[in-house]
Amino acid sequence: AGKIIGAQPVLVKASVPCRIFGDTHGQLRDVLMLFHAFGAPAADKDVCFVFNGDFVDRGKHQLALVGLLFALKVSMPDKIFLVRGNHEEKSMNSKYGFAAECFSSLGQDFGFRILSLMQKVFDVLPLGCLVGEKILVVHGGLGDARWGLAELMNVRRPLRHEDLNNEDNDWINSILWSDPIEDDNQDGDAKVFGVHASPRGKVAKQFGWDVTKVFCARNGLSLIVRSHQSKRGSPGFDVMHDSLLMRVFSARDYEGHSNDGATLFVRKHEDPDAGEAHFDADGFVRPKEKVNVLWVRPQVLRSCTKARKDAIRLNRIPGDTSPPRSPRQEKSPRRSRNSTGKSTVSTRQEPAKMEPASSRSSSQSTSSRASSQVPLLESVGTLLSAKPVGKAAAKKAAAAKKITRSGETTSPRARAPSC
Repeated sequence: AGKIIGAQPVLVKASVPCRIFGDTHGQLRDVLMLFHAFGAPAADKDVCFVFNGDFVDRGKHQLALVGLLFALKVSMPDKIFLVRGNHEEKSMNSKYGFAAECFSSLGQDFGFRILSLMQKVFDVLPLGCLVGEKILVVHGGLGDARWGLAELMNVRRPLRHEDLNNEDNDWINSILWSDPIEDDNQDGDAKVFGVHASPRGKVAKQFGWDVTKVFCARNGLSLIVRSHQSKRGSPGFDVMHDSLLMRVFSARDYEGHSNDGATLFVRKHEDPDAGEAHFDADGFVRPKEKVNVLWVRPQVLRSCTKARKDAIRLNRIPGDTSPPRSPRQEKSPRRSRNSTGKSTVSTRQEPAKMEPASSRSSSQSTSSRASSQVPLLESVGTLLSAKPVGKAAAKKAAAAKKITRSGETTSPRARAPSC
């Protein structure tokens, strides 16, 4: 993998259609679920995949994930592109868990050898990817933006720990570490514009929307895609800076943030009316020019934490199709008349089916393909707490208590995988 990656330029180019992943941080499960929901890399498909850094540290399956990405790169070198993040670096691996996983999983000696080989590959990873000639993918951001695509293409590799800490390469470090200033920044208009210091450190910068706009105009770009930030409760993506900047983050529930995981799917859209005759401003009939537009569509995988909270709030349980009952219906018993005309009281409560979380696009549309891929609740027993009356209901209550004690049911649909 290192030889293949080192032979490619520091600014790689990907064709469209293309799927862009954000930070994955060793969360192999989320990557596999995103593959299953929206499409996996395949040699017989023309879709490129860009993984925008931070493959390791903090997650449960760091070695397995980075091994999978390297294997995909070797098997499909012109369709898989791995962009360097701030965690693909020696000191970060020692501090945030990748080195420890290598030692604990592979032993001290062999683990050290594997870690050294991995970090050699990290040192030659590209710093950016140009998608469809119009979209620049970098891990952190633009920093002070006093650089261009030409300067980025001339960066010499490998970039080791000591190289990144060289003052002459501060602008490279800022590409890995910088963040954009939010459009709705509460500190006043003065901090929305320009470049400012970042709480992440002296080499990192915070850049305003005007910096993004000037950089795109100067380099002939239509969009900047970056990752690097997980926001609490977010859908895994953001659109900001006058629609010239997008954030994508693929690791769900990262560090307890209850965030969704997302990817960005880029495809080419051709005007169906191109070539048709029309009248111009001078009254002449001219064919309409063909204009190619790149469409970017976020594809979202629902947070497990959000799915659990919604299921509890709606009192929905896998395995039943009845609608959820309102709190008033649950408290007030339903009265009906039997064959003798006497009024009877029924407190029977039907457990309802939990809806699996579905993917969402920027227009809030629902993907039926992805909706069935998200795991349901780990245990449904604690939600079955109704107290029916009558002989038939007593049997039902006994079954419910049995489910409550065991914490699972015998139905394979109810035994959802752990999040």
